[in-house]
Amino acid sequence: MENTKQISKPMTIGDAAVEGLIYGIVAGLAMALFIVLIEFWSGVAPTTALGYFDAGGNSSPIIGLFTHLAVSGIYGVVFGIVTMGVARMFGARMNLGVWLALGILYGALLFGIAEWIVLPRTNSPLMDMPTWGLAVAHFIFGALLAGLCGRRR
Repeated sequence: MENTKQISKPMTIGDAAVEGLIYGIVAGLAMALFIVLIEFWSGVAPTTALGYFDAGGNSSPIIGLFTHLAVSGIYGVVFGIVTMGVARMFGARMNLGVWLALGILYGALLFGIAEWIVLPRTNSPLMDMPTWGLAVAHFIFGALLAGLCGRRR
């Protein structure tokens, strides 16, 4: 049997950005699924719910989904880069609980920005969603993003 040794190299900003991008898209998919389920239970078709994310006002579910995933990826990049610095500062103290707390706080920050700044200025149909649903969706996004990012660090 061959002995192999893994060589660990420090994470670069580029590594953190790419990791955040990928995990942001994954977390964005989970968030979109949660929103589609909430809206489905309220009698809204899944394609209509995905159309809420179409910033152009055409309510296209395809454009809405890709817009949502693009924004999720960008937020993932920001989280990945910022938490790379946080992980370097706190090192071994960064357990899963700390990562999840950071993610939920990040989700709460994004929820606040969406609820009080972005959505009121865009006349988005997401404003008609129950506030609790949009908040939980952002917490899911943040917790999943942080859980995925924290696995390797």
